[in-house]
Amino acid sequence: MLDWLERLYHDLATGRRAVDHPLMAWVLEAMHVAVVLAREVRRDRLHVRAAMLAYWTAVAIVPILLVAFSVAGPLGLGETSREAVRSLLWNTILAESVEDVGKALDVLLDTANFKALGIVGIGATMAIGAQLYFNAELAYNDIFRTRVRRSLLLRFSLFYVGLTIAPVLVAAGFVATAWLPDQVNVFARAVPVLLTSVAMIGAIRVLPYRPVRWRSSILGGLFSAVLFEAAKVGFGAYTDLMGTADSMAGIYGSLAFLPAFLIWLYVLWMTVLVGVEMAYLTEHYDVLVGQQRREATDPFSHHRHPDALFAIGIMGVIARSWLDGKGALAPDELVQASGADPQHVQTCLEVLQDAGLLVETQDKRFVPARPPTELSASDIIERWRDTAAAPLPTSTASEIVEHTARAARRHLSAPGAWIPGTVRIPGPDDARPLLSAVPDPPPSDSVPPTPSSRPKG
Repeated sequence: MLDWLERLYHDLATGRRAVDHPLMAWVLEAMHVAVVLAREVRRDRLHVRAAMLAYWTAVAIVPILLVAFSVAGPLGLGETSREAVRSLLWNTILAESVEDVGKALDVLLDTANFKALGIVGIGATMAIGAQLYFNAELAYNDIFRTRVRRSLLLRFSLFYVGLTIAPVLVAAGFVATAWLPDQVNVFARAVPVLLTSVAMIGAIRVLPYRPVRWRSSILGGLFSAVLFEAAKVGFGAYTDLMGTADSMAGIYGSLAFLPAFLIWLYVLWMTVLVGVEMAYLTEHYDVLVGQQRREATDPFSHHRHPDALFAIGIMGVIARSWLDGKGALAPDELVQASGADPQHVQTCLEVLQDAGLLVETQDKRFVPARPPTELSASDIIERWRDTAAAPLPTSTASEIVEHTARAARRHLSAPGAWIPGTVRIPGPDDARPLLSAVPDPPPSDSVPPTPSSRPKG
């Protein structure tokens, strides 16, 4: 089946099979999207990230809930409301096959005394709980090809605010539900799905250290929520069909719910991260899908990576915008202007920033670190070599590279000549070949003979 789909996709993409019907055009576009999504999932190693987040969820879930419900009490959340919020939380994040986990967590939360921990214990509890947020934030930023540049204090503050406000908002929803007539009180049934959707959308908007459009956040969040609800039903049906609960009870005894809970956490995080990938794909739909259309007919696409010439192109777009008075450019604008792979653009920006050629502004845009008219193409190539090029330890290879670099410096050393639209008067060396294998002649003090002094013959 997969081989047949692969052949069908290749035939449609290369034109071997005519796309002469709107339905076939839609099928081809859906295949492009599916291939891009699968490629991004594999490239970002979501299975590894989901396993890591499942581990930290299992470690941090009790500290997080302990801090959240302990702090929510002074904010006006009564015992009854806390029980309702806790029940809703279990119904939202737990599948039916692991409902015993909710009972075990209820026992732990009822017996734990947050006030008896002391300052050191409270700090350690909050630090352990924050690890889940930090790792999730890192995963979101890696998917969106950006770095986490928030301060540790700001990151911890965002975690703490979300931890304290979420239970209060959910409790407010229950209060509003109680005021509704019974005939229209369908809110209680829809709350788990709504809560999941809002949480997914909000996380996509807030966690990446770059602006994400509402359209991308909503599509990615709803995609995660639908997958999540389907996974809850599917996971429960699978465990019932395979008799997982009985088989694990015979092996683990009273702790039989723990392996199923860990597997469920892995499935949970996979659905979340796939939704983040969908949001990233939506954010760069034209570029990613357009690139896939080209790669479907390009046998060398897997060899293509950013290099020094790619960096000159990106620097040229930034320099032209800066010289035209348009100001700094965001990564998304560079992707649209260049039509390149967003990952290649992000990698290039990071290298150029580390090389001291670009500076990132407070609003996450990029400007030249120095006036671009003072830079030459050879400067950019040398900085790229020093920062990102693979080393060549052997003397023969390094001599060849140095000879090539000297030739490039001779012919690409004019400041500003690499910027699009820059006019420069050609110099006397412009007629030389770029990489001449003939060394320059040594300087001579002798005067060339005149035509009359040359020997006749």
